[in-house]
Amino acid sequence: MRKKILISNIGFGDASSQAIGVLENKALVIENKDRRRFTEEDFIKTIQDVEILIAGTEKITTSVLENAPCLKLIARVGVGVDNIDLDAAREKKISICYTPDAPSESVPEFTLALIFNLLKGIGESDRKMHQAKWHRPMGRMLSSCIVGIVGAGKIGSKVAQLIHSLSSSTTVLFYDPYVEAIPSAEKCDLEDLLKRSDVVSLHLSLNAGTKGLINEDLLSKMKQGSYLINTSRGSVIDEGALYTALQTKHLAGAALDVFNVEPYNGALTELDNCLLTSHIGSMTHEGRALMENQVAEDVVRYLDNQSLLRSLKGFDFAR
Repeated sequence: MRKKILISNIGFGDASSQAIGVLENKALVIENKDRRRFTEEDFIKTIQDVEILIAGTEKITTSVLENAPCLKLIARVGVGVDNIDLDAAREKKISICYTPDAPSESVPEFTLALIFNLLKGIGESDRKMHQAKWHRPMGRMLSSCIVGIVGAGKIGSKVAQLIHSLSSSTTVLFYDPYVEAIPSAEKCDLEDLLKRSDVVSLHLSLNAGTKGLINEDLLSKMKQGSYLINTSRGSVIDEGALYTALQTKHLAGAALDVFNVEPYNGALTELDNCLLTSHIGSMTHEGRALMENQVAEDVVRYLDNQSLLRSLKGFDFAR
């Protein structure tokens, strides 16, 4: 009997039809043809006899895993694994692989686009033009700004590199307790970074220490009239506190690509000074194709009884 692969990730194969073809040659593939975001109930209905799950950011809870007696591998299309109940996966000895390097070009480029959008008032001008209003907002030069990077892993350090390559006179600060130095940037503590920066860009993984990190207290410490950008995980920000900071104009603006609950339709949609995008930071054809191909490669290696190339540390269980 052929092993069964469930793809809950929306749009898997859109960028690389080759990835689907490779998988179909090795196993029975159940695709997410309705392109719906799987709920816990959806998983429980479909996962009972599945050995491999290819997932996006949909929640893979303890209940899902308890109803998946055959599941041996979760292949995450993307970087973060905070959507997976890791304790339950470890207890059930479910291996996990992911694609930590694939978005390291797309997301930094997207972050830079958001920075320029806010500094130049592009979104603001566009909205006014669509209302038949000729509005010319006064922008800022990147060279006049101090940019703070919170989280200096592959993506955060690349953002700093891109900024410096475009404007060598821009001061770049970074905060990361696990990184000692990145080129052309000054390390400082988080409060100092927030107080000094004109633009703060978040590049954090989500864990117990970062959930809700950017709260009312830290937002109040940000420079009056500064900007906040988040392309990492929505839950690192207290969205209610951010709403207040934007509504009162303590912050001049924010740009968010990620949210605590996705799809997002909350109160931040009411604010003109909050640029919102639908978790598209890594959605380039090239980056997405790389993620799909890397996932397919590791799934095939699993099926061929080979070690995983991109396993999450501690989650490559011997078969």
